[in-house]
Amino acid sequence: MEINLKSYRPSNSTSYSGRPQGESVREKLKLSQIDKEDGELSLVIPSDTTSFNPSFFLGLLYDSIKNLGMEKFKKKYHLLIETNNEALKQAIKKNIEDGLRNADNSLNGRNAFNLFQ
Repeated sequence: MEINLKSYRPSNSTSYSGRPQGESVREKLKLSQIDKEDGELSLVIPSDTTSFNPSFFLGLLYDSIKNLGMEKFKKKYHLLIETNNEALKQAIKKNIEDGLRNADNSLNGRNAFNLFQ
């Protein structure tokens, strides 16, 4: 299955940001139900996107990572970046990597607060 995220971004914006916004899109897409189903899901990040902030990523996908585990999540979910602008594509990939790292750290009890214990 493939879902283009363009219709889930504000019409006057070229970026995806905010954890609450990601959670709202997650609910609209019924990703918790999709997590339980067989098959893979491609989420298309439209070519005119300038940013896919880790906060939005976490709102959208953290619960899936938590429910499936990182390995199964990576097999099930595919983020397709449509842009041909290589610099922009690399920036969006970094946003996604930051989101994945943050999710992994949260799930494994490695966060900034642990430094003070």
